[in-house]
Amino acid sequence: IHPATLQKIQQEVEGLPEQMVISTMMLRSMQQARYDDTNLGHFGLSAEYYTHFTSPIRRYPDLIVHRLIRKYLIDKFMDNKEIHKWEEMLPEIADHTSQRERRAIEAERDTDELKKAEYMVQHIGEEFEGIISSVANFGMFVELPNTIEGMVHVANLTDDYYHFDERQMAMIGERQAKVFRIGDSVQIKVINVDVDERMIDFQIVGMPLPKNERSQRPARGKTIQAKTRGKSLDKNKDNDNKGNNNKGNKKKKQRKGKNQRNRDNQSGGNTKHKPFYKDKKVKKHARKKKK
Repeated sequence: IHPATLQKIQQEVEGLPEQMVISTMMLRSMQQARYDDTNLGHFGLSAEYYTHFTSPIRRYPDLIVHRLIRKYLIDKFMDNKEIHKWEEMLPEIADHTSQRERRAIEAERDTDELKKAEYMVQHIGEEFEGIISSVANFGMFVELPNTIEGMVHVANLTDDYYHFDERQMAMIGERQAKVFRIGDSVQIKVINVDVDERMIDFQIVGMPLPKNERSQRPARGKTIQAKTRGKSLDKNKDNDNKGNNNKGNKKKKQRKGKNQRNRDNQSGGNTKHKPFYKDKKVKKHARKKKK
């Protein structure tokens, strides 16, 4: 794909509700940028020659570029010894700064997710309009205009039984053939926020929340989901067996109690099931017999 093609797509979707989603998907499809000691150009800008010179933000790679420009243009001092020194240093600097930038991006993303979750706690129960930004076998993610993203679990799509179509990246209803795909506009309701896990749960407006048992049922056709459904059935079976066992144990206990009373009467009333030599009633009964 030529960079000009991506730029053309960006221009065509500019101002549309789907612009944010399409731009994000395009960025995710591209390789992560990295610093290098050789000129690689800039793919997004379609530039053959490129170097970073960010201002007013000063990253360490920017400072390196500043120093090199100063050496060349102001100090005009760049002999073979100086060139050799930079040739040895730059690959390590480029690799190190690339790694540190990835860590910084991860920290920034984690912080954003935490603050977004904290913000949405006060909006539980409220309704918003959003756009489906991603679809997976367990549900779909909906992004709001303020960039906050939440998940609609497949178990909460209660108006039909939905299958995940990986090729179309869509959820398709089994009976009504209703389709939820990336870019669709949906009305959602915030139903739960877990700040610790940084998770926000949405529900499609107009779909009632499932019962507890049904809400635990994932989509059909997946290994994990099949196990979950099987476990649920086994649980009911176990409860039935448990009930039957309880009835059997109760009858057994009743029979045992009757037999035990007979044995107690024979042993002189040892109701505490103690050895005969420790039970006072047994001793007293034995002494009476001897007399």
